Amino acid sequence: MLAVKPHKTQLCPSTGLCLDDFKPDSPLPAAPGSRDAVATGDSEIIDGVTATALLRNADDRGSLVELLTTRDGQIEPIVHVYQVMAKPGSIRAWVYHSRQYDRLAFTMGQFEIALYDARPGSRTLNCLNVFALGAQQPALLRIPPFVIHGVHNVGTEAASFVNMPTAPYFRNSPDKSRLRYGDPRVPYIFHAR
Repeated sequence: MLAVKPHKTQLCPSTGLCLDDFKPDSPLPAAPGSRDAVATGDSEIIDGVTATALLRNADDRGSLVELLTTRDGQIEPIVHVYQVMAKPGSIRAWVYHSRQYDRLAFTMGQFEIALYDARPGSRTLNCLNVFALGAQQPALLRIPPFVIHGVHNVGTEAASFVNMPTAPYFRNSPDKSRLRYGDPRVPYIFHAR
């Protein structure tokens, strides 16, 4: 994209404001360290799962966190975006999708996210990953089809996360399969904090 410097033209003749009165932002420093978020549970990450740390830029007004960018390489198209509000202590589990990847961005609150691989023939069959993500460790979690997952708001306040799945949601044919939370065949229980 070509940046064009506007000529000195007054935008508002009554105030004398012109575009040259604005100053360009200074470049941000390079991102420190690794961009991978860390999971607990089994020693390896479930095949196809990625957890990318999200960088927070903050100043005295608040903060800004980039959720997804093509700057670092290609991404799947953005076809559907929604925000989930989770009450304190709430649990959303267990689900999987058969056609889409979930791309969950955690930047607020405190969440515990559990993933379990029950895919027959998977290299990481029966692998469990647990992530602690949110304001203190913002990250984008990419979950492949058929990987079982659940989310627990472990904080004391309502918090939200954003999902940018790789397929749109169709109300007449939802790509979501559910299993009752607490089913002993999923080897994880979210604990109250």
